Amino acid sequence: MASDLIAARTVQRTTIAGAAGLFGWLMGLFAILALIAAAVDWRDEIAQSGWPLVSAVIDRGDVTVTRSAQSNGSVSTASRLRYVVRYQAGGQDQSATLTSRSVYSDADAAKLRGWATQHRRGGHIDIRYDPAQTDRAVFASADVPNAGPQTGKDLLLSMAFAIACVGLLVLAKHLRLQESEATAAGIAAGDADGSPLGRVMLGIVFAVPGLAAIGSAITTAIRGTGAPPAETLIGVPAGLIFVIGGALLALPPGRSRMQSLLTTLLVTCFALTLDWVAFGPGERRFGGGISFGLIGTGFQPGELFGRAVFGFFAVILDIFAILVWIDQYRRLSSAHANSGSSLEQDAR
Repeated sequence: MASDLIAARTVQRTTIAGAAGLFGWLMGLFAILALIAAAVDWRDEIAQSGWPLVSAVIDRGDVTVTRSAQSNGSVSTASRLRYVVRYQAGGQDQSATLTSRSVYSDADAAKLRGWATQHRRGGHIDIRYDPAQTDRAVFASADVPNAGPQTGKDLLLSMAFAIACVGLLVLAKHLRLQESEATAAGIAAGDADGSPLGRVMLGIVFAVPGLAAIGSAITTAIRGTGAPPAETLIGVPAGLIFVIGGALLALPPGRSRMQSLLTTLLVTCFALTLDWVAFGPGERRFGGGISFGLIGTGFQPGELFGRAVFGFFAVILDIFAILVWIDQYRRLSSAHANSGSSLEQDAR
């Protein structure tokens, strides 16, 4: 009986540690991808800063608005600048279409409309055009809303993924240490599982960033000052990843059922977060590109490609989440069946 208990606890801790380690390396992969995107965006921005600067005539300019229905019946609104301009390049007339990145809040949309009001048809704006492809151009003015450099945002995204990677790998290492102690010391491993206060403090430190993200997402959704609520509230499951990880760290040894449930919730939160990135409403911008060196051509990953990459991992996690919830259901059913059998034997 004791050996069965030890084996069960060891297998379960291996599952928790393995899941945390898997997700940690997955976050590390995303951090690397975001860092690559930052490097490519930085390269493009440096190259664009050297493009010829000219004054272009505005043929058409306005703020385009895209509306999409949400699953809860609300409507998501995305706004961006779209300008068609004419200019001289290499002694020839050229035209190009310039766009900004999309915004979702009323305040940001008002900034776009304010800028468009000051830059109407027939006016002039500064642009930079690609000397190798003269019909390709970008805004050159620093005052164009939401059309500036993207490298900084890519670096922040990479840093967020890197922090998640480090935190999850620390969690996995901690759980593997518990597993080793349980294997070496048997049932008495709970007595050598570290200071309870130390576990709680480590769990709190791990959970605080998640609580901050959850609070920020809920506050922004209530105030309506950012993206639509359906998009803002995705910060809740993303923050819960850290909160649940902290709970696993702080949980006293021997709580196998609670560990199993928290691990299942952790997998589910990861799956929901990636599902939103891959399949959620609204525009997704996956910056950067992939050049093919000496071939002389390049591939610019658009929204569809980015969604497909994240969708691949999202589907894997969705399947994993379904499997662990099925396992939870079987455990619960088995526990109820065993409880019923015990009551029947006691009655006899």
